[in-house]
Amino acid sequence: MAKILAFRLWGDYGHFKKFYTTTSPLTFEFPPPPTLIGIISAIIGLEKEEYLSYFQTPDDYKLAVCLNNPVKKIRWSQNLIDTKHYFWRIHNRTQIRIEFVKDASYTVYFQHNNFDIYNRLKKYLQNHQAVYSIALGLSELLGNYEFIGEMGINKKNSESWNDLNSVLPYSQLLDDNSLNFGIDQEIFKVNYPIQMQMDRIVNKREDILFERKGQALQCKVKQFWETEKGDNIVFF
Repeated sequence: MAKILAFRLWGDYGHFKKFYTTTSPLTFEFPPPPTLIGIISAIIGLEKEEYLSYFQTPDDYKLAVCLNNPVKKIRWSQNLIDTKHYFWRIHNRTQIRIEFVKDASYTVYFQHNNFDIYNRLKKYLQNHQAVYSIALGLSELLGNYEFIGEMGINKKNSESWNDLNSVLPYSQLLDDNSLNFGIDQEIFKVNYPIQMQMDRIVNKREDILFERKGQALQCKVKQFWETEKGDNIVFF
C-alpha cells in the first residue's frame, strides 16, 4: 500500500491571484498546485532558485487538495504607495480593490518519490516546524498548518458513481455526463495553473471542478485513490 502525507492548511485570509486580473486582482478559491509546492518547499527549506527543479516531472509527485470550509470571498481597498525614492515620504499612491478568500482552510495530500523531500516534510509537519514562514498567497497573509498523519492509499478503477472529497480535474471525468449535480450544490469549473517551469512560466493549465461549500462531488472518474480514513481523492 502506498503512503501519503496529509495536513491541514488554513489562515484568516488568502489571495491566490488569477493570472488575467491586474488593476483589480481577483483570487482563486484554493491555492493552485504551484502555490502548494511553494508552501511545501518553504516548510522544508528549499531555496527559491532550486525548489521547482524537484517538481518538473509530474510522475515524481502527487498532490491533491480538499476544501474544508465553504468558499467566502471579500473585497477591500488598499493603498499602494510609490517607494522608488523615499518610502517615508509618500508623494504618490494608488488605491485598488483586492479580492481575498476569507476563513481559508484546506486539506492537502502530498507524496514525492524523493525520499529526502518526503521524510523532511513528514518530520517538519510532525514537529510543527518550518524553515521559512508560510503565507497564503501574499506575505501579509500568514498561514498555519496541522499534521493529520501519514496514511495508506489504494488506487481504484471504477466506472460506478463515487463521492469524491477532493477537487477534481475535469480531464479525469469519464465523460461529460459523469457528474451528478445535487439540488443544493454549487459546482464551479475554473481554469487553474497546474505546472510551472524553472523560469516560472506556467506550462500546464486545466479546468478544475469543485463544490463551493466543500461538499463531495458525486461523479464517475477514470481513477481515484481511497485513503485509510475512507476519503476519495484525485490528484492533479
